[in-house]
Amino acid sequence: VRGFNLTMPDKNLMATLCDRLSPAAEISGSVNTVLNEKGILTGYTTDGIGYMKACEDAGFDIIGKKMTLFGAGGAATAILVQAALDGVAEINVFNVRDAFFPRAGEIVAKLNERTDCKVTLHDYSDPEVLRASIKESAILVNGTSVGMAPNTDRTIITDTSMFHKDLFVFDVIYNPQETRLLREAKEAGCRTGNGMYMLLYQGAASFKL
Repeated sequence: VRGFNLTMPDKNLMATLCDRLSPAAEISGSVNTVLNEKGILTGYTTDGIGYMKACEDAGFDIIGKKMTLFGAGGAATAILVQAALDGVAEINVFNVRDAFFPRAGEIVAKLNERTDCKVTLHDYSDPEVLRASIKESAILVNGTSVGMAPNTDRTIITDTSMFHKDLFVFDVIYNPQETRLLREAKEAGCRTGNGMYMLLYQGAASFKL
């Protein structure tokens, strides 16, 4: 077999089984694409590539800008790592103090050491820190499952006054295609994007490999 694409819950385990890892796969500890070159297996993660391409497709250039990112799970980590590697200037990560929090701290430390991106991890429970971050950000990303079907009445931003018209709001969720977060962001004058094209482009990047 020349290669294959895989999904959760296999991504973290696959990272430990490959012979080699791409920089993004090594930092995130996650693999969704494996390339077989004469029996040597190289692991890649294309989820972050898919996200960056989706932003580009939406006509939004995030290089050199500041991002506020919710979540520290698989999708959020893929976005965080690729955005830092590609040249986003600053990323504030917000997450509840769950099982992902310590691992997120390790990844943030690696990115600060290996990239020019300034990455900071915050506890989601402080609304004023969050408000200040969003005010300075060009892009807000929901990398969590909050708002996904069937719980479509939920949103990660309960105070819509945090939105500003220069903000691009991206939700990795694509079921529903317009989450409450995206609907309320649009009503506040923000440009929005969902996870459908991220899904499409991660697959395209895998096929290209």
